[in-house]
This record gives sequence, C-alpha cells and structure tokens, in this order.
Amino acid sequence: MRLRISKPKDAIAGSIFMAIGAAAWLGSHDYQLGTATHMGPAYFPQCLGILLALLGAMTLLRAVGPATIEAIDARALTPLLLVLLGVTGFYLLIDRAGLVAAILVLVAFACARQIRSRPLEVLLIFVVLAGFSVAVFINGFGMPFRAF
Repeated sequence: MRLRISKPKDAIAGSIFMAIGAAAWLGSHDYQLGTATHMGPAYFPQCLGILLALLGAMTLLRAVGPATIEAIDARALTPLLLVLLGVTGFYLLIDRAGLVAAILVLVAFACARQIRSRPLEVLLIFVVLAGFSVAVFINGFGMPFRAF
C-alpha cells in the first residue's frame, strides 16, 4: 500500500505550520535561551516554534491516508494569500511607519473581502486592535515601537 496525500488542504496547512515553526526556531538561535524560571529572549520563540512545527507535523500526518481526495479550489487560496500579505506588510512597516500603520495594513489585507460590504465593522476592528496594541505593548510593556 502506497502512502499518498488524500487531504491536500491539511498537507498545505501542516507544511506552512512546520515552515513557520522552523523559521521561528532557527531565527531565535542567536539569542540566549535561559531556563524556565529565568527565560531569555529566545525561550518563547523557540518553544513556540517547536510547538508549531509539531502541530504542523501532526496535521501533515493526518493528510496522509486512504481517504477521499479533496480538490483545492483556487478561491480557497485567496484568503491565505491575503493573510500572508497582511503579515508581511506588518513586518515591513512596523519599524519604518510605526505600529498603527502596520496594524492598518494587516487589517486591510485580512479584511479585504469585507471592506466594501461592512466598512464600519472593519474600521472598528482596526481602531480597537490599534488602540489595544498601543496601550498594551507600547504604554504597558514599554516595547520600543513607535506608535506613528
């Protein structure tokens, strides 16, 4: 019996989780790990990266087996691409334009399909998320981000 991918959606999701987990784990190797009681800056990204990679591996294993084959509709990839573009835009803008502008781009891409039909809802999501992020991360935790 040959193993084959019977659920391509799960295979893609598992591969993405594994790639993000591996990137987080590898990207945090330059920092000090520390211990569970005295965590260093690499502790959280490495633990999260390992957990994401394990979740991805379990999802990928679930995709292999003798089930019915699901076809991936091209329209199903659009939300994935929009979220990836939003996260990439956030990453590129947070240091250059500030936290609020980065959140605006993230929300605009993530809610791209709802902007025309429910603009007030999308605006409310942006205002609440930006206000909460500025209050918690900049004012509360004192993280070195610019708001604007």
